[in-house]
Amino acid sequence: MGVQPAIGNMDEKHNIIGLITYHAAYNYGSVLQAYATQSTITDMGHDVTVIDYRPLEGERYYERLYWRGLGLKSSLADLTMLPVAGLRKKRMRNFERFISTNIHVGQRRYQEPEELNSLADAFDVAVSGSDQIINKHSNELERVDWKYMDPYLLKWANCRKISYASSPATMTDDELRRIGPALAEFSALSARERSACGKLRQVSGKYVEHVCDPTLLLNAGEWEERIPLRKSQHVPEQYLLFYSLLRPKRAVSVFRQLRELSRRVGLPVAVLTPQAGNVPKCDELVNVLEAGPEEFLSLVKYAEGVVTDSYHGTLFSINFHKPFWVYTEGTKEHELGTRRGQILQEVQFADRIITDFSEVDCTDTSQTIDFCNADIALDIMRSRSKRYLHDALS
Repeated sequence: MGVQPAIGNMDEKHNIIGLITYHAAYNYGSVLQAYATQSTITDMGHDVTVIDYRPLEGERYYERLYWRGLGLKSSLADLTMLPVAGLRKKRMRNFERFISTNIHVGQRRYQEPEELNSLADAFDVAVSGSDQIINKHSNELERVDWKYMDPYLLKWANCRKISYASSPATMTDDELRRIGPALAEFSALSARERSACGKLRQVSGKYVEHVCDPTLLLNAGEWEERIPLRKSQHVPEQYLLFYSLLRPKRAVSVFRQLRELSRRVGLPVAVLTPQAGNVPKCDELVNVLEAGPEEFLSLVKYAEGVVTDSYHGTLFSINFHKPFWVYTEGTKEHELGTRRGQILQEVQFADRIITDFSEVDCTDTSQTIDFCNADIALDIMRSRSKRYLHDALS
């Protein structure tokens, strides 16, 4: 794997940086992208504080996910999570332990947008970080007033404003026009999906740089150096990892297919399905629902292979050089248009998309994938993205 030289110690000025993003969602990609953004900016010589903005809706969604009270269908789905409530509570504790240990969070917690006005002059640069923080349909923002997006649009800040890899995801053109004036106040804009760059440029009138997801700013060696990874005692010596965001409605069928996959390849499957955690107790499947961010990284690192429908599951599999398959219930052609498909095309791994578990072949997995071209593509992406951050912060 190519090792990128750090872009650091080049700043003429040591800046005080305020970073706001989804740092406390009980979601692996959210927390790990926040950590990677903070780490990269710190490596450049700046002093970074992550603003502890946790609106009540976000806390309610993640802390009480198995009883959301959002209607009959949702409540019936939530009931299926009650048998694993203990595992979910352990998972929450693992997330909070990782956040408190690894992320430099400010001393005060903010729940209402207006409260951040007290930070107006606290920083030299305000950074609106990655994830779907400008997507009104994200879990944190969909059921609340638009004003709860204002902190991510940096409306509270009197200093220079930049974004790093912020994603509007499924926002419509009309919705994007609503946030256009706020984005026009930024001195530097970037997005992690190429498809978003043009849309954000159109509504803001500013150039939007295409950058990589923050989790790719660190290569596998840097992840392991910063977060020592130990193999979990809850999984067998050899296993496949299935990491998915599937909902309870699909889970029964998928779990049945995973048992068949396990028997076919001769390996147990560690199942990590945070939104459908009631995994059948059987020899073929091991429920690892309690995994926090550190445990998630360990599960990927030590797996014989990874099957996932997750964007960040895909990114970490590539970064850690794991044999992987990206599972979709749609067509392979449709998958190429998703954010997973876009990154797979950039690193020349579009052939890793599967529509059926029968396509998973674990024979001689160490020889399945040649990562040389992917490493070259990732090194180029990292270098370009770090250069954007360095220039924007300086």
